[in-house]
Amino acid sequence: MPRAFTQHESDLYAIRKKALDVLNADTLFKRFKNTSLNVIPIIDKTKRRVYVLTGPSVSGVVVFGNDYQIDFDKRNNVIAKKGLHKNLIPMEYGKDKGQTAAMHSHLPSTGEYITATDICTLMLYEKYPGWKQYYVISPSFVSIWSCEKDELVVLTKKAWDRINEDQKKRHPEQAKP
Repeated sequence: MPRAFTQHESDLYAIRKKALDVLNADTLFKRFKNTSLNVIPIIDKTKRRVYVLTGPSVSGVVVFGNDYQIDFDKRNNVIAKKGLHKNLIPMEYGKDKGQTAAMHSHLPSTGEYITATDICTLMLYEKYPGWKQYYVISPSFVSIWSCEKDELVVLTKKAWDRINEDQKKRHPEQAKP
């Protein structure tokens, strides 16, 4: 026999349903061939939010970007919506069997750090391509996601550049021409 929703479950259901209505009525949300929009409701002590991720509907690709955030008030009414990444970033995998890392960059409009939707996408799909690390590079910071540990480290771009220069000096045979 089915049980009734708890209040938390009822609120999650309500914001998910309202987010789907917004997705179908608002031109902010773009749809692309071989993808689908996935709705992820989250409620914590301070906010009610739905993230919308673009997911692949074909194998051999991880999709970043074309993602959105919808914010709700305590009565589950939409109070704000925005796009996070302005573009779609498909990352094919499987062709280069030795690839253990991948990356994309952020423009200032996306923000300086890896986004919540980037992390969500990585946690959903990171094991398929076999990545050990994933990098998000912005003008001022480098976000390094460990796909093996599901942990994040953020370095300043300046520190990242210093580390790379030091590694080139220590291992000149590995420097690419």
